[in-house]
Amino acid sequence: MRKVATFLLLVVIVIGFTTSCEKKSENNFKITMIVTNGDDNTVYLSKRESGEWIDIDSIQLVDGKGVFIGNIDLPEFYYLKFKGTRNSVTVFAEPGDIVVNVDMNDIQKPLISGSITHETYMAYNDSVASFDDKATELGKAYGEARNNNDTVKMAEIEEEYMAVDGNKTDYMMEYAIRNNTNVVSAFLILNNSYKLELEDLDRVSSSFDASIDSSTYVKSLKKYVETLKKSAVGQPFIDFTLDDPTGAPVALSSLLNGNYVLVDFWASWCSPCRAENPNVVLAYEKFHDKGFDVVGVSFDKDHDKWVEAIGVDNLTWAHVSDLKYWNCEAGKLYGIQSIPQNILIDPNGIIVEKNLRGEDLQDKLAELLN
Repeated sequence: MRKVATFLLLVVIVIGFTTSCEKKSENNFKITMIVTNGDDNTVYLSKRESGEWIDIDSIQLVDGKGVFIGNIDLPEFYYLKFKGTRNSVTVFAEPGDIVVNVDMNDIQKPLISGSITHETYMAYNDSVASFDDKATELGKAYGEARNNNDTVKMAEIEEEYMAVDGNKTDYMMEYAIRNNTNVVSAFLILNNSYKLELEDLDRVSSSFDASIDSSTYVKSLKKYVETLKKSAVGQPFIDFTLDDPTGAPVALSSLLNGNYVLVDFWASWCSPCRAENPNVVLAYEKFHDKGFDVVGVSFDKDHDKWVEAIGVDNLTWAHVSDLKYWNCEAGKLYGIQSIPQNILIDPNGIIVEKNLRGEDLQDKLAELLN
């Protein structure tokens, strides 16, 4: 049901007109900030998109106060970032007057009023607090076990942690389906979509009420589901062209030579990817002469670090990248939101399996090639 555990958030600016063709005010929401125990800093109204920060607006606090105004259709999730610091406050904005009181001595507990959607979001967070508390407890225990080099205990804790995370994900799914008129539900599912299989994503995205169809989160989620359907097992591979380490453009189709080909999405900065690389190397060495190849697609943004990792990890197959990090064009085509991930393409160009790790990769290749 779930995959082993960052998301695309878009802001839609809507300018409306009355039926008499008179232009309405373009601003239908106001966020008043009241900041105590801090400097009169610049504050940015920001969002996260494809892992990158996008600043929408900014204000200069005067005597600890400032106001953002703007236009919004359905509720949107924003960050209020303080310039020159890592401090930020999150808020679900919606049409109306919203007040954000921030004590810089206790910034993790802002007082936000005027947004029913934000209250709903906070109520959901309260409802999953027991899962989060248990995960924190297990994280501390895991650290102690690791310091004691107790690998048996570490494995036990990891298994328990995955169970807790799975239960939290199940709860989120049930919540979203029950509360299908709520934008918060779509926001939660989109932000956790990397954990869910296509069947569950399709089920929950189809359950949303038509009243929130125009929400950026619903639209993004449904687009993601369609992408996953196009790249599902049983579908033909989707071609793309990216540069190899020398800068030469290489099409995936040019690397499909009648063998089974694993398209491996990874990055030099991704620790789980680097940990998985030896397994891929072992499979390549064992099955290459029997008709198995690998194509590495990197989510790197630093060319030199990418090339260095290829050499250090002894990845002796073809490699391509556009060095766009999470905005990798090939990754978008296949709906890749977490790495490592891979797809296995058969000699006829059909996707026959996805996300084979460790011994599972070798077992599948043995089944196909022996």
